[in-house]
Amino acid sequence: MTRKFLSCLTVPVLLVATFGNPAAQERQPNILLVISDDIGVEQFPMFGIGSEPASTPNLDALAARGMRFSQVWAQAMCSPTRATIIAGRYGFRTGVGLGVRAGGFVGPYPEAPERAVGVPTEVYEDIPRDVRPYLSQYSDPELPGDAAGLPLDEATLPAQLKLAAAPYSTAVIGKWHLADLANGWLEHPGRAGFDHYSVLMVNAPESFFSWWENVNGTMEERRGYTPSRKIDDALEWIGAQGEEPWFLWLALNLAHYPHHVPDVEGLDTSGVSAADPRAALDVMVARMDQEIGRLLDGIDDETLDNTVVVFVGDNGTTGNSIDPPFHPTRAKFTIYEGGLRVPLIIAGPGIPQGAASDALVNTTDIYSTILELAGAPVPQDRPMDSVSLLPYFDDPARSSLRNWLYADQFDTEQGVENGGYAVRDDRYKLVKVRNRTELYDLTRDPGESINLLVGGISDEERAILSGLQEIAGGLHDSEP
Repeated sequence: MTRKFLSCLTVPVLLVATFGNPAAQERQPNILLVISDDIGVEQFPMFGIGSEPASTPNLDALAARGMRFSQVWAQAMCSPTRATIIAGRYGFRTGVGLGVRAGGFVGPYPEAPERAVGVPTEVYEDIPRDVRPYLSQYSDPELPGDAAGLPLDEATLPAQLKLAAAPYSTAVIGKWHLADLANGWLEHPGRAGFDHYSVLMVNAPESFFSWWENVNGTMEERRGYTPSRKIDDALEWIGAQGEEPWFLWLALNLAHYPHHVPDVEGLDTSGVSAADPRAALDVMVARMDQEIGRLLDGIDDETLDNTVVVFVGDNGTTGNSIDPPFHPTRAKFTIYEGGLRVPLIIAGPGIPQGAASDALVNTTDIYSTILELAGAPVPQDRPMDSVSLLPYFDDPARSSLRNWLYADQFDTEQGVENGGYAVRDDRYKLVKVRNRTELYDLTRDPGESINLLVGGISDEERAILSGLQEIAGGLHDSEP
């Protein structure tokens, strides 16, 4: 089966509830945050960016019932992006600059459970070949390194939601990957403010069919299919919440490695191999979409009418699965567009239906957006990098609230000065990786193939470069 055929198949739409009941808007809304893993914006047809997007009818329906944002930057890896969402602050402030202890475990962890029998073949990431050539750019090999987790002194989303007029019940289900020995390891999600947690501690399950789950501080061996179990857990928790407002952080593992070919209702996958990363990714994205449809269909109509659903990606697609216009060497693990551009859809009470915005958005902005929707305070005792998106709900066509976007990647101990960062305005982008500086015109060159600094630049471009450098310098010199 070819990838092109896969992208055109139709999966039955399970999403049937209607969002936006005006009566529900009089109450504090529930907040459902769904985070996908390693799926960039080009994989989703509703954004019209990728050459061969996957099949996502349930997310298409969610976008039709809400608002989509097409110019969204995350970080280039999962832990740093999750830190920006939960803390509303850039990586250089929190210290989360890489995947926590990339390539290893940070605390006591049992051996991988015995692999289940009769399950689909899984293809694992080759860390030296697929990862290290990218990450080696963002640290100095002569200096000690430390990819740390989220510090305990951050004012996290679940903690702030406890300060709303009606305090929120909170849970995190799915991938965590923000814990280390310094912040509590197995107890970290609870210390970060969640009432309940059932999480994967590291970057991926040992197998999608047999894995270790941290349930409120106790490791449990589980079997089945990881994404399906996460949806079951989410529906069980939501169903037990009663009338009080709730916040669920649901971090799915699709379409992270190990690549495999799951069953997808209505999709013929007989010709797809897990060893074909682009075709396998399409099937994994389709299964994720189906599971999200099952989740939304499983929430009763009255509850869903009063629930704001936020869907976002954690970083770009891996290089061997990415689609044009992005290049395989400028995908996840890099601060080029293929590594940073992610989908963002928001739907629910008070959100315009079928709206779209090309305003500049950073994943830090989810923080203030959720707090403002919930009527909870944004901290005033520290620099915040989050801009609420609520003005776009009133006027989707309004001009961008942000004049620029920022992202970084670095070893925690070495700091951003020995790593890399990117800054862009509405047209130009600065890429700085240790001693290398690049400038791109994203309007004329969205694939970042022409470094304007090669062969000399005009006075106008020099002024643009200086302005972007000043933005980054001002940020880095600001209070942490």
